[in-house]
Amino acid sequence: MTDRLDFVRPWFLALLLFPALVHGGARTVIVGALAYGTLNWELTVIRREGLDRRQGFELEVRTLANPQAGRIALQGRSVDLIVTNWLWVARQRSDGRDFTAGPYSLTHGALIVPPASPIRAIQDLRGRHIGVAGSPLYENWLLLKTLARKKYQLDLEKEAKPVFGAPPLLNQQLLQGRLDALLNYWHYAARLEAQGYRRLTDGAELLRELGIIPPIPTLSYVFRDRWANDRNDTVTAFLRAAYGAKDAICSDKRVWKYVAPLTASENPEVRETLRQRYCEGRIRSWGSDEIQAARKLYRLLHQEGGERLTGKSPELPRGTFWRNFVLPR
Repeated sequence: MTDRLDFVRPWFLALLLFPALVHGGARTVIVGALAYGTLNWELTVIRREGLDRRQGFELEVRTLANPQAGRIALQGRSVDLIVTNWLWVARQRSDGRDFTAGPYSLTHGALIVPPASPIRAIQDLRGRHIGVAGSPLYENWLLLKTLARKKYQLDLEKEAKPVFGAPPLLNQQLLQGRLDALLNYWHYAARLEAQGYRRLTDGAELLRELGIIPPIPTLSYVFRDRWANDRNDTVTAFLRAAYGAKDAICSDKRVWKYVAPLTASENPEVRETLRQRYCEGRIRSWGSDEIQAARKLYRLLHQEGGERLTGKSPELPRGTFWRNFVLPR
């Protein structure tokens, strides 16, 4: 009886009551997803709860080996939709390609320090070994450098010791005491937090400190503009199901019970920290203010990271964000 009551949540009732798309029969949306990513959490919920059928489309999932494989699959038209960084979309549009984006998550990477670290503020990073996920073009590294320079007159490239590398390797180096701080992607940072490591700041806070308000997504649902415009109802139905799945993951214990193993961790504290950070990233508003903030961020990143990061255009290319996107309610 408890499971049955847990099942009938407001998010699910909303999907039951919202009229499904019935004209034109079932329509397929082919989504490329990593087996270990949060998109797979959502797709699992959509399929197990039948949210695609209730919204009048059929979900097909193709498992990707890595994020780059998703971009290749989307470019090759073997999938209709992936989740990736909207800066990639901006680069594509500046080269004349018709990809576009809808907001996926506000969860940002974070700067993590050991529990007993004397580092309490950005200015304390002077002279420290700082691990940085990926490359010098990691957006949060550019934001951190910019804030340190503007607010604290601190040049982190010259006055600290950045170390660039693969996220899991950097996590291990911090655990082994070889780094003083680590700026890593959110899910790697969450795993450290679950072990007692301390969050010094994150990408969202860096944006606020730099005056980029309101919050804007880190990742987006990405698809072809023409494909979406030709299937506006289907794309809207997919987004409605996906946002419903997000709410279910965050509010329904029954749903989380079968999603939790997809975190690739047996540690309950790690699972709950991942869930907490994921849920903090749910999109609550989207409109002209958010797009204006994205334009401001784009200009900053273009200035700091150059064409290799943003593409040739000094301004956010028109159409980077899908003009028909309406936040599902």
